[in-house]
Amino acid sequence: MTAHRVNNDSADTLRNYRYVLPRFADWLASQGVTDTDGLRLNHLREWVVYLQEQPVRHGGKKLKDTTVQMYSKQVLAFCHWLEQEEIIEKSITTRFKLPRVEKHFIPTLVPGDVDKLLAACEYGDDRQPRLKKALTARNRALVLLSIDAGPRRKELAELRLCDIDRNLCLLNIHRKGDTWQQIPVSREAFKALHDYVKKHRSFLASRGGTTVVRKEDAVFLSHDGKPLSHMSVGLLFTRLGKLAGIDGKRFYHHQCRRYMATTQLAMGRSPLDVQRQMGHTTLAMTNHYASLTVEHLRQSHERFSPLRAKDVLGDEDMGGNYWNE
Repeated sequence: MTAHRVNNDSADTLRNYRYVLPRFADWLASQGVTDTDGLRLNHLREWVVYLQEQPVRHGGKKLKDTTVQMYSKQVLAFCHWLEQEEIIEKSITTRFKLPRVEKHFIPTLVPGDVDKLLAACEYGDDRQPRLKKALTARNRALVLLSIDAGPRRKELAELRLCDIDRNLCLLNIHRKGDTWQQIPVSREAFKALHDYVKKHRSFLASRGGTTVVRKEDAVFLSHDGKPLSHMSVGLLFTRLGKLAGIDGKRFYHHQCRRYMATTQLAMGRSPLDVQRQMGHTTLAMTNHYASLTVEHLRQSHERFSPLRAKDVLGDEDMGGNYWNE
């Protein structure tokens, strides 16, 4: 944990390791292993089997494949660190493979869902019209920014007033890995953000007792003037999805980010540009989103169907083989 803090890893990373590694150590102790010298390859494999058979606390169901893989990755990273630090002399991770994960089809949003989301942004008590207008403007800015530019919910929660470039319509985003990146925003989405900040944010801030605006202040505030946390942003989008009545798909904030990526890739934007827009470290992560929608694939298949090969290729016959036996 000290090594991760020295590396300035995020609080989420530290929290995840604090959750998984003590459980791994307790499980090893139940197997009679209380020192790293006793750690072997078979322990890593048996740990995966243990996780796969472990029931969830509520409901009696087993852990999801994605959860088992995530816990396994964290233990694997810990073992890599043991090897790099020469705490264990012989490598035990060379032949260890992470468990495979079944890839499920995830329904993405459609333009009609976006309209429903924007209609659901109107929120608040009619007896407090000023507060209702402010919350509605905030919600519209959050939804349009998420769909248009694709920031993560944590990046939205950490956005400061000084991170907004009004002249170029850019946002300075604090990405994963403690890096900063400027991402463009369309004029339509930026107008919603500008209207919220100029006309309504000061009212929300005053409800929290703030009268002086500082450049480091958070952009998005709650009804009581406090900055929205990334958990609050997630809960807000879940509530908007329920109010919008989006059917046939599970809605949460990441669906907006997914919609942005799949739509831009289908419209022909360069995958490299989409990769930078989303803040992905590799193009493989971005290409994953290209497979989430079948519409573009359906259209290309309709065009290149083998049943139309005769029309395209013709039926000219060059004869058979050069032999007759």
